[in-house]
This record gives sequence, structure tokens and C-alpha cells, in this order.
Amino acid sequence: MSNLIELQKDFVIDVLQQVRTEHNIKFLVIDDEADRLLDSLFAERSELLNYVTAVDRIDSPKRKGQSSVAAIYLLRASKFNINCMDADFAHNNLKYKRAHIRFLSDFLPDAVNHFKSRRYITSNVADLKVVNCSFIPKENQYFETVGIDKPLQVFFNPSCRGLVDLNIHRTVQSLLNLCIITGEYPIIRYSEPTAEEYALNEATLLAKRIAMQFQQELDDYARDHEEFPPPNNRPRAIMLITDRTLDLFSPLLHEFTYQAMAYDVSKNINRLTDIYSYEVENETGVMEPKTSKLSDLVDPDWTSLKHLHIADASEYLTSKVNELIAKNPLLVDRANVKDTSDLLNVVAHLKDFDEERRLIALHRTLLDECFEVSKNNNLAEHADIEQILAGYGTDFDGEKCKHISDKLIENLADPKPSVTDKVRYIAEYALYRGGLIELDFVKLLSFIGVDKTNNWFNHFMQLFKNFNYLGFKLMKEKPKDKPFQKEWTHETIVNDSTIYQTSRFVPSAGNILSKVITNPLLLKEEQFPYVKDKPIELLDADVANSLKTKMATPSSLRNPRHKAAWAKSTNHPKGNRQRFFYYVIGGITFSEIRACCEQSRSFNKDVYVGSDSVLTPLQFMSNVEDLTKPRELLRLRDDAPVREEPPEFLLRNNLSAPAPTHVHTVQKPQNPQRNNVQQEPKDVTKKHGKFSRFLKRK
Repeated sequence: MSNLIELQKDFVIDVLQQVRTEHNIKFLVIDDEADRLLDSLFAERSELLNYVTAVDRIDSPKRKGQSSVAAIYLLRASKFNINCMDADFAHNNLKYKRAHIRFLSDFLPDAVNHFKSRRYITSNVADLKVVNCSFIPKENQYFETVGIDKPLQVFFNPSCRGLVDLNIHRTVQSLLNLCIITGEYPIIRYSEPTAEEYALNEATLLAKRIAMQFQQELDDYARDHEEFPPPNNRPRAIMLITDRTLDLFSPLLHEFTYQAMAYDVSKNINRLTDIYSYEVENETGVMEPKTSKLSDLVDPDWTSLKHLHIADASEYLTSKVNELIAKNPLLVDRANVKDTSDLLNVVAHLKDFDEERRLIALHRTLLDECFEVSKNNNLAEHADIEQILAGYGTDFDGEKCKHISDKLIENLADPKPSVTDKVRYIAEYALYRGGLIELDFVKLLSFIGVDKTNNWFNHFMQLFKNFNYLGFKLMKEKPKDKPFQKEWTHETIVNDSTIYQTSRFVPSAGNILSKVITNPLLLKEEQFPYVKDKPIELLDADVANSLKTKMATPSSLRNPRHKAAWAKSTNHPKGNRQRFFYYVIGGITFSEIRACCEQSRSFNKDVYVGSDSVLTPLQFMSNVEDLTKPRELLRLRDDAPVREEPPEFLLRNNLSAPAPTHVHTVQKPQNPQRNNVQQEPKDVTKKHGKFSRFLKRK
């Protein structure tokens, strides 16, 4: 399948090649947004030098330029960038001959007017276009919307309602850009909240609002561009737009696949840069610090390993070490190799295998860290209660588990798990029960050592209360109140000896995609309406009859242990495969990304998943707690002072520069989103046995 990194990279290269071929461009000037984009596309920045001579940041004092050569500007359409470009062409400080401007995303009216008012850039621009880069491909199958800061807050915190329209606009532009890059005109469906969920927070209608606006933008674009969508023999793509409220178990459960667990438990991964810091033994036997980026772009082993259960990932890595040793038998004394640690020591002393050694040492170290945390906190032992709670109260054999409450207390009594692990168990239990009264939460927290005198007590109580803002009443007002009703869309696998007991849970993303890929009619329309009328092909009787043979089974939802995820499939059909897009508003989890990728492998379809951020469990809990924090205390990027004036070093020689005597007409921005006529977003401006007795105690 074509991965998103390749698709977006090819597009950016085409943009550079086109200008270079026509105008012999040598310089590329970028801003921080373009910098992040290029980082996600090019393993080595030097690869860009095949297309330009130099790459400079627009705000770098080291940028010299060359007045006899034209430059490409690849950046946002911000007032700051426009002012910097204007300063580049002042008479006393001419940096380039001409400017070929490529704005990464929409060129809003305010920026258009500001651009027209500049003294110098308007007379030195050769051409100006808006390109489709308002999403960043973070992984081969995962993309992220550009520009949305703390999305759970801006979408679900009531104090941030003034920012919703702006960030809906950003989301829609991202989805539109995705369709333009992939050449798809998808059928759009969205998750519909129940009346109970909507009553708790109207933000649960986000998926509908975005789906409707996206459909309008997509239709407008197709109407204005006869070449879209380009002809192809793929079945029509399907896009599902959901939000974080749909699946509240996924951000809480302990996941035992490599990537998800590493980001959950490791303290040595920078969640912003994906840089892992660790120590490894070198050839001389000395431990030395190392850093490595966990990325599909630079680490093929990471791509192969990240969605495997950590036990399978460890087996895979051991087999790779053994393969390396087998190919170099004269370099290894096998008599001293007794376990995986010895193998790693052997690898450390192999010479002339620098890259292989680096990758093996990296993943062996990170995997060992995951195993150590799991062992120290008894995570695998306690995963059983999590899988039962998320599995609608059923155990591994598919039987209804009795005395779940007592089982929870036994887990909370274990001193090994951390306090936050135990809080996660409590929240999962409350979700399963349809809510608990406040006194129950107080007693459960006290039982794990967090009473009212503890500094963390109020934080955890606020966390539980704030689930209201995610469309679930986790804290009931009265003991006799009925459990909160929610039609969950996740699934659980039972009676299957090929899977790990810690991994029976199937996130909503995987279950929903399994149904819609197998047959869209399996997905209830009242839960997932179409933006437009149901496509006529889905009304055909043959499609309805196909339900008998295409019904999804649990086996379609899993990644069987006997067929590991890294094994290459040999039955993929040739030609173009249907594409499916799955987007989550308000943050996605690594378990959901993994579940979507598994559906791609299971059904031989191209599946791409996106969101505005990736949430680890601790990040999710912190974000939910902050849903009642006032906007001014959130320190959102949208509320930060807007920088407009260019750096002083660009202005030094421009103070006495005269205005140009002749101003050329600026080429009208060719904006695929039609933002030159689009209005600017509004102002961003249930008790049993021991458990029952426990709760009755004062």
C-alpha cells in the first residue's frame, strides 16, 4: 500500500521540482511548521539538497541569501512570515532575486489584505500558491492535523468554546488536504451521540459538525476543480469521523503491544519529539548515553515491532540477533551466550555492524524497560480485571464473571501497582458499572492510600467528575440513580487460545472498521449516519444478501499469535485497493492506531487513521482533569501573543529604504480551499460480598 509519508513526500518534491525546473531555484526558506513537515518526510535533511542548494529558517540570523538567485518560500500564511519576506526584498537588504511563495495551508482574508499592503514583497513575488500540507504524516498510516494545541481542551472544555470554530476549520482543512493528496472523494459517516450524552455536553456533536462542514468543503473543491477526483479503478473510499467520547476505555487500559506500552511506561521517551534516551554498552565495555528517534521514517525495525505484543516483539528481536550471529559465526563465542542479555552483550562487541547493533541495542533496551515496569507493577497480572471490565463483564472463556467488585478490591490491595495504575482501574470499574456515587470514589481512593489529606485527592476526584464533559456521567448523584446508559462500540475476544489474555480488548476503532470494511450495512446508521443519503450501491439487494457470507467474526479482529504481525502477507490482491479513513477528534491512542492498522492487514485494504494528537494514559487523565480549568490558565497556543514583527536583524538596513517606485499586480492566490472567498473563523475568541461491606464502612 502507499503510505502517507510517501504520498506527502512525493507531493512536496513535486512542488519543489516544478519551481526548480521552471526557474532554476536554489534556495528554500521555511518556518517552524514547514520544518516539522520536512522532518516527518525526509530521514535526512540533506536529501532536500537534490532539489535545492540550501534550506534556511526564515527567522535565522545565519540566513544570508543571494540577491542574484530566486528563492522558494514554504511556510504558513502568517503576518510574521509575510513581514519577514517583505524585509527580504527591501532595497538595502535584497536577499533574493525573486520569491516563489508556497503557503502550506489556507490563506485567509486578513492575511491576504496584509500581504497586499506590504511595500516590497508584492513587487518581487514571481508566483504565489497555496499547497495541500495542513496535515503531517507522523507514521506510515497515521496523520495528524496541524495547528491544534491541546485538542481535548479546545473541543471539550466549556471555557474554550470561543476556539471551537477555528479548530473545526483546521480539522476540515486537514481532511480536505488528505483527500486532495490521496485523490479520494470519500463517502462520509460520523458518530452520533445519544440524547443522554448530548445533555451532558453539546460538544459531543463535534463529529457531526465537522462531517457536515467537511462535506461542504469537499463538494466545493470538486466543483471548482474538474480534475478532482482523478480517475482510478478503486472502490470509493469511506471516511469515518468520530471523537474521543466514543471510546473511553482505550485511553485508560494498559496495552501490552510494544509502542503503546513504551509510551505509557517509559520515562525516557520525549512524547513531543519521539526521541528515546538510553544507555548502551559500547565495544570497550563502557556504558555510554545514546538517543534514537522512534520513527517509521528512520527505523524499519520500529515499523515491524511497534504493533506486536511485547512478548512477540522480544522473540522477533532475539531471532534477529541470532540471525546476525549465524551470519558471522567466527566473531562470536556462543559458549558464553545463555540468555538475551548475553546476546545483547555479544552484539555490543561485534565490529563493523554499527547500524544493526544500534537498532538491536535500542529495542532490546526499551523492551527490557517495558518488561521491568510490567513486572514491578504486576501489570500483566492485573490486566485480567481490566479485560473483564472492558469486556462487558466476561472472562477469557466468555463466561460472565462473578464478584467483579471483590476482584477489583483484591487488585487494589496489591502494593505493587502505582497509584495512577490503581486510579485507572477505579475509573474503568466506574465505566463498567455506569457510574458510582461520590462516597464510593472517596472510599476507593482512601483504600489505595489517597484520603482527603492527600494532595492528590482533589485531583483524582476532579478527574472522575470531569468525565461528564466527555459524555459519560461517571459520578452519580444518588445511590438509587440508574446506571448511565451508553451503547459501547468496542469489542472483546473470547474462547481463543491464539491470543494473549492481556490483549482481548478490541478498541472501537478496530471494531467499527472491521464492520464497515466487511460490509457497511453492519454499522448501524442511527449510530453512524451518512452525511449524504446512503450510496445507491449499498441499497442493492446483493449487498444485503452478502451479510450471510461476510459477517465479521472475532478472528477478523485479532492478530493471531501464530501469525505474527511482521509476517508478510502473500495474498494481497494486485491493483488498487479500497481506502478507509478513520479520524478521531480530541486525541487518539496508540492502541487505536494499532487496531486500525490490523484491519488493514486483515482485510487487504488501505486504512489511514488520523487525529489532532496522540494521548498516552497519563496525558489523557491529566487532560480530563483540566476540563474544568479556566481558559486563561491553560496557556493555549491560540491565546499566546501573536508575533508579527520580523526579527531585528532583518530590519537593521531597511529603516531608510525607499518605497518601490512601481508595484506589480500580485498573482491571485490559487487556493484549493477557496479561502480567498471564505470567511475567517469566528472569534477564537451496580454491590457484592466483600465489596459491599467495604463501601458500607465509614
